[in-house]
Amino acid sequence: MEKARLAGVLALAVVTAVTVGAEFPKTAAQRQEAAEYRAILEAAPLAQVEGEAQSPNGQFRVETAGRTDQYISGWIVPEFLQVTSTDSGAVLWQDQGWLTQSAAWSPDSRFLALAYSTRTQSGLKVVDTQTWTDWDFTLPDGSPIPEYVFFPEDWGTWLDMDTLLLTVGRGGDAGESHTYRCSMTAGEGGQLTGSVLEETAEVLSEDYDFDHDGVPETTELVTVGEPGGGNVAWYELRIIRQDGQELRQEPYGAGPLALTHPGYGSVFAIRLWDKDLLLILHPTMYQGWAEYGYEVVAFYQEENGEWGTYLCMKDAVAFDTNFGREGHQFDAGRIAEFFWHLREYLQNSTVLVSTENGEFQTGIPGLELQNYMFGDLLSLDSLASMEAAVLRQEAEMKAAQGAA
Repeated sequence: MEKARLAGVLALAVVTAVTVGAEFPKTAAQRQEAAEYRAILEAAPLAQVEGEAQSPNGQFRVETAGRTDQYISGWIVPEFLQVTSTDSGAVLWQDQGWLTQSAAWSPDSRFLALAYSTRTQSGLKVVDTQTWTDWDFTLPDGSPIPEYVFFPEDWGTWLDMDTLLLTVGRGGDAGESHTYRCSMTAGEGGQLTGSVLEETAEVLSEDYDFDHDGVPETTELVTVGEPGGGNVAWYELRIIRQDGQELRQEPYGAGPLALTHPGYGSVFAIRLWDKDLLLILHPTMYQGWAEYGYEVVAFYQEENGEWGTYLCMKDAVAFDTNFGREGHQFDAGRIAEFFWHLREYLQNSTVLVSTENGEFQTGIPGLELQNYMFGDLLSLDSLASMEAAVLRQEAEMKAAQGAA
């Protein structure tokens, strides 16, 4: 019995020795592989921040910090993404690091837009440097950016102090791209919030040479609103030279062209002095007071190569429709004269975009535009008939108000 037990122990020892001997070379190979991988990790560069690392005012800097063990496409994924003070180096805001991260600052350095991605997913954060709160971008329906949809290189531009123009998707073979307007506001408790509208651009078919260099510009009609042709917030017009310089964006220094009353307006391409010019018409009415004004503008190139505008002519007329009020102003002759001169400029013109009367119009002859208050006044072919039409309108409004 003792011999049998001893034989069993010896057999087990042999099996164990064989097993250990077989495993030892594999363990050594794994150790060698781990050491080589560790050397690769230590030598690999840390993913950095692309784009605008430093704020325009020089107060802040965005950078990556710390190293993870994630080695992807030749880069080490950072542990942190940080905004620091350039004076003290103190960390003012921090988030996890990503495979890629790109920064774009608002002109006044208040907002920092951060586009980031992994191998399969992309996203965007906006950081408020006044409250150090952040907002995560979602599509207008509230959903995240779909997998494998990434940002192009020129993904974001700040249109003003608090509006980011964002492009999602690279277009072409990489799939469809979409452009969004992201407007930043400080919400309840100082928490940063954002609203998102989609922007679409349509190139108008007509050719116009607004800079008079013999080469027509590209005229784009921009619609901003809900995706898929839903409710429209406003319209814009962009005139772009063949070299990519933007000559003009309309509205220019005014409110947006919208279908709601405060946004009524029209932009025309007119032919005058054998040249293509731009005419902008803005009607305004509030609490019975009305103002009509138009400007005819042309373009010139400045010494630094940039393009500016100069005013060829303008006119305006103001009146009120509160006929029983003391100091009431309504000069039918002056109103007719304003529209008569406007009619002269519009005889050879095309409506590029109009929202007058809450109706979107484009591509029609300028004289077919229905006027906001005076109906088809532009269709009349004499100053006398225009004045008579204004007087009739005045009489109708007086009667409606019961004014003498």
